[in-house]
Amino acid sequence: MIIPPVVQEQLRAQVLYIARDSIDNAIAWEERLRSAIKGIGELGGGHAIDEDAGERIGITVHKMVFERAYLIHYLVKEDAAIVEIVNFRHGARLPGRGEP
Repeated sequence: MIIPPVVQEQLRAQVLYIARDSIDNAIAWEERLRSAIKGIGELGGGHAIDEDAGERIGITVHKMVFERAYLIHYLVKEDAAIVEIVNFRHGARLPGRGEP
């Protein structure tokens, strides 16, 4: 499992946002998120392919919806047995330039 620094920062920003209201909720949310991300690595390419995201960035991108509100986009590199998280965002936010 690869989680690049830019995605680590996206995750951290959301944890800090939740912590504004409740540190306990932020910690619990992050634990659930990390568990879900770990599950992606175990599942591999078991989630849906996000065709719209793939068209935007020109490669096959998988998508997992976390807690019905957040999108986790990832690549499956089967030849190297690696899953790479490439983006994390709230589902209501539109993708930025170059984002899946």
